[in-house]
Amino acid sequence: MKGGISMAYAGIDIGTSGCKMTIYNRKGEILSSSGRTYQETGDDGYRELDANMVWAYTKEVIREASGNSPEPVQCIAVASLGESIICLDKNNTVLANSMLTGDKRGIDECSIIEKKFSKEEVMDITGLPLSEMYALPKFIWLQNNSAVFKNTRHIFFYEDYIGYLLTGKRMVSFSLAARSMAFDIRTKQWSQRLLTLAGLDRALFSAPVLSGTILGPVLPDIAEELGLPPGTLIAAGGHDQGCAGLGSGMTTFAEGEDGQGTCEVMQFILPKLTSSPYMIEKGIPCAPYVLPDIFLAQIELTTCGILMNWFKDNIFANIRDFCGTSGIDFFSYMDTLAAERHPGSIMLLPSFGSCGNPDICYDAVGTICGLTIHTQPIELYQAVKEGMAYQMFMAYETLSELNINPDVIRVTGGGAASDYTLQLRADIFNIPMEVINSTQAGTLGAAILAASAVQLNMKITDIVKDMVQVKKCFKPRSQYHRLYMERYDSYKQLYNDVGVKRYFAP
Repeated sequence: MKGGISMAYAGIDIGTSGCKMTIYNRKGEILSSSGRTYQETGDDGYRELDANMVWAYTKEVIREASGNSPEPVQCIAVASLGESIICLDKNNTVLANSMLTGDKRGIDECSIIEKKFSKEEVMDITGLPLSEMYALPKFIWLQNNSAVFKNTRHIFFYEDYIGYLLTGKRMVSFSLAARSMAFDIRTKQWSQRLLTLAGLDRALFSAPVLSGTILGPVLPDIAEELGLPPGTLIAAGGHDQGCAGLGSGMTTFAEGEDGQGTCEVMQFILPKLTSSPYMIEKGIPCAPYVLPDIFLAQIELTTCGILMNWFKDNIFANIRDFCGTSGIDFFSYMDTLAAERHPGSIMLLPSFGSCGNPDICYDAVGTICGLTIHTQPIELYQAVKEGMAYQMFMAYETLSELNINPDVIRVTGGGAASDYTLQLRADIFNIPMEVINSTQAGTLGAAILAASAVQLNMKITDIVKDMVQVKKCFKPRSQYHRLYMERYDSYKQLYNDVGVKRYFAP
């Protein structure tokens, strides 16, 4: 409110392919937003981001969003991708590009970890199944194959890297620190025992804090450069998945969140902190949430939006071009056609290059079964959508052992824009699927944390109720659920018979 107390809060989301900042009022309405895309680099299994580039674009979105906001921002929190680290020397110079989650470096290093710690020990300490996707194996690779740590004074993840450049303070949320595989989720401290494997001291890392903890005000010169009001506060945010969960309104066991972006991550609140051989076998982490003393079970489909775009650009290129010249959105056009059809007869295993739960594999192949010379493009499109839904449902079934039974799942990300996708998921899962008011659950969740940092007289659950509203609900249709379950039995049979490994040596 102009002339009064600011009630605007902002969330920044640092992702693999871009960054954005959105400013919200106390009702969760968007006041201003800005975003930039950028490109990762690397080949032959290397995937990297230039941290200097990310910071430059982040400054642009802060300057643009704050400049267009009708209200000054009181507090900002940062959500970011996990695992990727930034090493700075004593002059705050970035020493190397940061490795992304899917970077192959770290595969062999997992065996080094397992020689010192069993998979059960790693899971018990960190809440993570042993995997090269997390940071610790990559730490070991860097120590053994580069000189980067020789001159490293600070090691950051993207959340605390941006926070440090804005405030000069080194704090990182529990939720993001936990993605390192070097963080003890029970003591909420860095595990020196695990870091020793990489020859690192925990003093190199930012202090772990609860999401919503205030780091401090933006440095005066940075505030002036970015057009922020003097004294604008920065609060600890969290891992982007945790922030998206909060931005979907997930605060109880009865709610789940399904983030459908480049990949798809579905997450649910665990009844308690849990680590078990079953979770190791199925690749299910126990991840600290952005809310205090709450932990999440997460399952993943590694090919979601990225697979849809591959089909659009390679298999459906003619239809894509037709839609482009006609001024029609490709996915809306295809969704409308698919929604008019009954469950399809073509089966597709969506593991095109990688596979998530329940059998995590980063060298997987996909399968299409049931093609004839009469197959139409819309049937294949339908098969892609159904295949991804079946695969995610198969992963979801593994959670039954953990007593997870939500009453509703809220869908965020690009998939939330597709009524066909949402109704399909509701029919297969036999659970209502809801869409929230914001298309940017990650920035909304971060903004909620920012609001909680300064609205100390309010419970964060009440702030969530005020800022997150359900826009639409898709209820399961019993007749379609039965049909899809018949097809799902066939899908599981195909999955078990064919699997996701390569049939022939490349």
